[in-house]
Amino acid sequence: MLESAVFWGAGCAFVWGFSDYFARLAGRSVGAMAATFAVMAVGAVLIAAIMLVMGEAIVWRLDGLHWLLAIGGGTTIGAMLFFYAVTHGPLSLAAPMVASYPAVAVPISVALGARPGPIIWGAMVITLAGIWLVARTVSVNSGDSETKEYTPAAIRRTIILSLAAASIFAASLSAADNAIQMYGALQTVLVVRLVGAFVLMVVVFGRRDRARFPFRAWPVLVAFGALDTLGHLFLYFGIDTAHGEYAIVASVAYTAVTVLLARIFLREPVSLLQWAGVGLTVGGVAILGAFG
Repeated sequence: MLESAVFWGAGCAFVWGFSDYFARLAGRSVGAMAATFAVMAVGAVLIAAIMLVMGEAIVWRLDGLHWLLAIGGGTTIGAMLFFYAVTHGPLSLAAPMVASYPAVAVPISVALGARPGPIIWGAMVITLAGIWLVARTVSVNSGDSETKEYTPAAIRRTIILSLAAASIFAASLSAADNAIQMYGALQTVLVVRLVGAFVLMVVVFGRRDRARFPFRAWPVLVAFGALDTLGHLFLYFGIDTAHGEYAIVASVAYTAVTVLLARIFLREPVSLLQWAGVGLTVGGVAILGAFG
């Protein structure tokens, strides 16, 4: 039902809004790569526990394994880029940028043979206009701030990393739809987390300067991992319902939650024009979901 899709998408938006805030704290505690590993590891444990309690059976089939591996790799790389962006740049800039992933998916779909109508192209333009307005406003506001995340170089890096993450998430979400139909939402999230945890474990603990996880950082890392994983789970539950596209639409509202938290707790300057850009981004994605 439509209501179910919107319910799961709204739940995802609320959880992800707080998750992005914790991403900033986690990234600055242990580094972006180590924080990504913590997210994957905590998420895998959480989903495994949920499946055990629910008595969820494992689907043993190999014909869809490539979808799971694609999502796992894409989600891991995209998450790492995004976490690096919010660690070293303005959170109120990175969140709307990544939220534009449905608009980024339009050119990808064209490359794969789709022929979007005028409404879809118009929605993409609206979304990208919102992203441009957010980026432009943050760049102007940076002149009033002496913090390192508001330097021109930091803002450019945040924009590049966030848009790269959005592109990867857009491609991964297409694969997620196929995987969910074959394995279900819980198992899909579990395998994605396991793939990410394994790959990053090799990288993080194989480097010369090994990552360290001090005890004081674990509350933030556990909260971060749980929130991010639940957000993905809610989104996948929504995709698996009738009118699953509306779950994606509702989930993008998380960017408003994130920007609000960045304004309140991180004291990031957020002007009315930047809020207007956030509104255009969410509105454009909503049109994409409704007519895409």
